[in-house]
Amino acid sequence: MRTGDALRLTAVLAAALVLAACGLEDYPFIYPVPQGSIRQYATTRSEVPIPTNNAGTTFTHFIVFYRIYVSDVLVSATSSSSSYSAINQDLLTDYNAIFPYIDSTTLVNTNMETLFLGRKFQYLYLQGADIDDVLSSGVLGRTLVFDFPSGRYPTLTIDGAVYNLYRSNGNGTFDLQPKLETQPLWYRYFVNSSDLSSSAYSYTPTNTTQNADVVNNSGASSYTYAAMYIAAMGVDNSTYTNIYSTPSLIHVFLLPDQWQQQQQ
Repeated sequence: MRTGDALRLTAVLAAALVLAACGLEDYPFIYPVPQGSIRQYATTRSEVPIPTNNAGTTFTHFIVFYRIYVSDVLVSATSSSSSYSAINQDLLTDYNAIFPYIDSTTLVNTNMETLFLGRKFQYLYLQGADIDDVLSSGVLGRTLVFDFPSGRYPTLTIDGAVYNLYRSNGNGTFDLQPKLETQPLWYRYFVNSSDLSSSAYSYTPTNTTQNADVVNNSGASSYTYAAMYIAAMGVDNSTYTNIYSTPSLIHVFLLPDQWQQQQQ
């Protein structure tokens, strides 16, 4: 763990102890996934160890937000803000807006859905499974493995159980592109294509019905990347309202190309 990450994690734990010491044991608090514990590899893989400290709290499940960014740049690693700027300026802008919340001890219980949805992020889905159930108390103490390899669909793996990742369609409020007659649900997967990166299908103020999860690029467009963040969610038993942990960046993934995907 990097020194800065260790210090921020220590600050989070110290804040929780202060709350208890002040007689605020009932203060609704959900623990985040420490950013420093997440292991990111190149542009294709991330391992997210889930701590057990939310056991016995009002925790219900984790939520994952994502946004896809079109780019004309191929990078070998996406672990720094300099790479975000090279990929797409909007990726850097989003990261800079979210960064102050990561491991914060003062922005606790900020509404993460308001924060991310307000920035046009979408909820991550899974094929054939309810992600809220999959990321509930059963994942405490386990490791989430996100894979975006070439030649197959991006996946989430938990203790050998493998789930294909699905893009959101806003519960039917917008369409996803591209659509193929021979594979009608293919467009739900996180796969790069000329249609996905095309400005013709980009979400804009005048086109709000297609690819609302994609940020266009002003230059040439050959690649697409997905930024994913994770936060814990629970319910305040006194007010019955949702409460949230601070977020953590899972990774910025390079989407595999369509032609590779069609070889399956």
